[in-house]
Amino acid sequence: MGVLLLGADYYGTLAAARCYGKHGIAVTMADESKNARALYSRHVTEKVVHPPLSEPRALLDWLVRWGEAHPGTLLYPPNDHLSWLFAANRDELGKVFRMYSPGEEAIITLLDKKRMHEACADVGIEVPETHALGDAGAESDVVSRLRWPVLLKPRTQVFLESGIKGFIAQDKATLASELARFRQLVRFNRVLTDRHPDIAEPMVQEYLTAAETSIFSVSGFVAEDGTVVARAAMKVLQRPRKVGIGLCFEGREIEPVLVEKLGALCKKIGYHGTFESEFIVDGDRRLLIDFNPRFYSQMGFDIARGIPLPMLVWHAARGEREALEGELAKARAWRASGGEVYCHKTMLDLVLTLQGMSGQMTRDDVRHWRRWYAEHRGTATDAVRDPDDRMPAVVDAASWAKHFAKHPRSFVRSFVLNR
Repeated sequence: MGVLLLGADYYGTLAAARCYGKHGIAVTMADESKNARALYSRHVTEKVVHPPLSEPRALLDWLVRWGEAHPGTLLYPPNDHLSWLFAANRDELGKVFRMYSPGEEAIITLLDKKRMHEACADVGIEVPETHALGDAGAESDVVSRLRWPVLLKPRTQVFLESGIKGFIAQDKATLASELARFRQLVRFNRVLTDRHPDIAEPMVQEYLTAAETSIFSVSGFVAEDGTVVARAAMKVLQRPRKVGIGLCFEGREIEPVLVEKLGALCKKIGYHGTFESEFIVDGDRRLLIDFNPRFYSQMGFDIARGIPLPMLVWHAARGEREALEGELAKARAWRASGGEVYCHKTMLDLVLTLQGMSGQMTRDDVRHWRRWYAEHRGTATDAVRDPDDRMPAVVDAASWAKHFAKHPRSFVRSFVLNR
């Protein structure tokens, strides 16, 4: 009666393992690698290797066999790929696992930007201006109406094998060249495109400079009855600076209107479970750019702020309504003491050192971020460091050192370039 966690290199998976372990729940950690960070957590009871994500049918067959041998185990997704794969195969997986996954239609609506924007319009959530280009590409009629620059991006990251987030195009000519690069590089696994053939189409989205400095996140849990418990944060530093992974977050007060609208969105499409949503703050406007229906990277921050999200999933999946209601009540009663932040300190040190040396950051900026961390050290939640569970941080640092040793130029570029 334990939990099977996949995606051992994800920081959200590590946070889940620590939460379950502290509550006395047996954690089996599975990954296609034997060296992923969370495998080394002291809260992991058993380590197993599964087929690669690039072979989804083999992975599903492995999961079914494992579930048959371990009945009653909880299975919950750590990333977009598995969120969709679990939902699309819920009937098959649900026979051998405890699950808290909604149907495939709900998940693909949230992970396909085109579908998500249509659903947002119905509940009054604003999104950036976005258009599908279709076969006409840069000659599409919508191009003449665009406000430059624009972000050229895939409609979804689900089973996107090239891992590309997007390209910035400054004008029509740049769009044409970037579109050619997009079509050359962007590839999806057929497990998705066989089911949704049109999802590989590129889209263009207005590029708002506020996205570089003002990303507001609302994250938490929505129950099947529509109950929402949430926390808010501002992403204050990311890598790369323009379109990138969050390095530092500061806790913020919840905006009740946003939570209400997110609850309406989940009710409309039938979603329940953990979530993380990201909004661009553009003056008084809040523009939704992402909704992650799964465990998420900075989940440890919300666990530290009184929402034991993995346990909410555990109780909900097992039908333990009284225990779920009790945890939700405690989460609602939690109050911030002020100054709560989240940070990946190892990565922050690398960014400050390399960008400071290269001149991409001014000395004043470097000093500012070092001072920021020093001031918040006592209230900071780290992505991987934990004095009671040290080995994942050691493995994390070793993985960055290994990456540098094997690919020094690309490693430095990834931390220095701001685009």
